[in-house]
Amino acid sequence: LKPLGVCSDSPPRLLRGRPPAMALLMTLRRTRAAMQRPMARLYGTSLPIPNVPEGTGTVFHSRMQTPKYSLSNPKWFAIFFAMNLGVYFGHYFYLRFLMIQNPPNPPRDPANTGAPERHMHTVDDE
Repeated sequence: LKPLGVCSDSPPRLLRGRPPAMALLMTLRRTRAAMQRPMARLYGTSLPIPNVPEGTGTVFHSRMQTPKYSLSNPKWFAIFFAMNLGVYFGHYFYLRFLMIQNPPNPPRDPANTGAPERHMHTVDDE
């Protein structure tokens, strides 16, 4: 199986026509440069970095500055599902108890006493 985008077994374009030692050197240089790249972006600061207090191993531990509003996963999902249930039950409660129901249509008159003498869309052929 060939990797995607490779059409032939020829060497890459950069290495064609070069001596094997130079090709090997270029390949080693490229892989070393790829390995030396940082895996994450590095951010610096212009502010002074505080020194570690005597007898401690860390500068700021995670319990020192807890987020003001932080919910654990079970609490967050409980609130989320309770909100969804409230929305659905509130919708059906409104439809069932608060929304005005239309009255049923009256029964039809079998004699049809309210029918017009002539239909309003009939064409006059006079």
